[in-house]
Amino acid sequence: MKVTETHNIGGGYDEYAGKGSLDVTVVDDAGNRKSVTIYAGEPEDAVFYRDLNGAFRIADAIKLAYEAGKRGEPLEYEFIDENEDEEE
Repeated sequence: MKVTETHNIGGGYDEYAGKGSLDVTVVDDAGNRKSVTIYAGEPEDAVFYRDLNGAFRIADAIKLAYEAGKRGEPLEYEFIDENEDEEE
């Protein structure tokens, strides 16, 4: 099983600081895939049916990872920071 966590979160101290997205994807050895994506936007959009709708898929991703672990699949974890190049 592979878990990939991807951050695309604006840094700095301007009006875009902390806005962007966070994605966690779980793929088991059989190719089953579940993703959870949370977007940050305008405060009025930060509700569960817009920017935060990825929260509804958290349980599915956890169940997929749990079942893969029960089958003895090894865990591979990858962290991707899509803003690393911008910070340099």
